[in-house]
Order: sequence, then structure tokens, then C-alpha cells
Amino acid sequence: MALVVAAAALAPPGAQARSCRASRLSAPVAMRSTPKVPYKFPGMDEATWISIYSRMYRERILLLSQDIDDDFANQMIATLLYLESEDSKSPAAMYFNVGGGVMKAGLAVHDTMRMMPYEFQTVNMGMCAQVAAFLVAAGTKGKRFALPNARFRMENPTIEPMYDNEGKPRTRIMQATEMRLEVAEVLRDKRRVLEGFSSATGRSAEQLEQDFKRDFYLDANEALQYGLVDRLLLPGAKREGAEKGEISPGVGIG
Repeated sequence: MALVVAAAALAPPGAQARSCRASRLSAPVAMRSTPKVPYKFPGMDEATWISIYSRMYRERILLLSQDIDDDFANQMIATLLYLESEDSKSPAAMYFNVGGGVMKAGLAVHDTMRMMPYEFQTVNMGMCAQVAAFLVAAGTKGKRFALPNARFRMENPTIEPMYDNEGKPRTRIMQATEMRLEVAEVLRDKRRVLEGFSSATGRSAEQLEQDFKRDFYLDANEALQYGLVDRLLLPGAKREGAEKGEISPGVGIG
């Protein structure tokens, strides 16, 4: 899993460290599943292998690379809360390449981000769809970025399907009254998302509702003009478009 909970990342590995000492100069067997890098924990004499995602976390860098469901959202929230207790002032950088997710789970992450006292740098690395696009736009104003080939897809929330024990979606059988309540709840989520996008982009909820009637795709430059991001991350040498006002000059995350 891309995001590793803080407690697992920070605890000195003890016996695990001693068992890894013999292999610290060569790639561990676990490298086949999750990349690992050597890291020397504070107070330890020797380095040990830890998940590369845990190492990124220690620099307050979070990579979101899977659909945002309830479990992943809970891990995300736990990590953001831990970052606050560890350092409530330094910004956190969130890198996204997410095809979508559960709207209510994303809203929970969004509300947690708003509650944190530190700033958020958000970066769309590839595709950010649905609630992932919403979270990128929710970053601190002036610190929302996209790579040149990044894409955004905005869409209306839908009634979430139910799944069987094997994880396969199955038909939901509901009474008419229950269906009406489900639709009302989806429309409520839609209003919350439109209000959030309106605050992030400066566009009216009416215009956003018109745009979101169908799946709405934006490339990086279009997202910049639309107000979803503030700058494009470009190599420093490629500034011709920036000088013409077409794109923003390359910037770094720091």
C-alpha cells in the first residue's frame, strides 16, 4: 500500500533491525514487492531497510496511488493527524495519481486537511479523477501543482454499489422510499463538492454544476486556467511558453 501509517514508519525496528544487518548492503528479499531503502533511525548505530513510502513519509511526503476507499482514507487521516503531533508548522506534500474513489471517504480526508494547522502542497502526477481532483484543488492556495501531462476528470457523485463476499458488485434492491433517500444523500454530497470546487477555483456553483453535467476532462493547462491548480511543474530550461504567458515557469516543491 502506498501510504504507510506513521506508527509503523517511526517505531525503531529492534529485533527486525538486527535481523536485517547482514543484508543491509544488498537489496532485501522484500524488494520484490515494495521498494526499500536504507535508513538510520535516530539513536541507532546502523541503518536498516524500510519501505520507500515510510522514508518519504519521514520527509512529510505522501503518495496517493490507489482509489480512495474507506480503509485508505482512514490511513490517510491517521497519518495527517500524526504529522500534526510531530510538527504542526512544516507543510506536507501530497502527490496524486488516483483514478477515483468513494466520495464520502474523500470528503473525510478533505475535512481533515482543512482542520490541520500546516499547509498542503498538492501535485497531480498523472490522472486525478472525481474525489482525487477535489483533494488536489483543496491544497493551500498558491501551492497546488500539476505536471505537464497530468489530467483531471470531474464527475458527479453516484450511488455507491454494494459488494458480495468476493468483492464483486451486486444489484441493490431497495424500496422506493429508500431509493429517494439515497438519491437525496447523493445530491447533498454533490452540493458539498460543488461548494468546495467553487471555493478552490473562484467559479460560481451554477457554472460548476453546468460543467459537471457530464464527465469533465481538463489537461494541465486547462486545469491551470480553470483554477484547479496554481502552477505547472516544468523543467527549468523549458520556459518559452512561460515567457509568453501560456504556462507557468517550472517550480520546485520545498
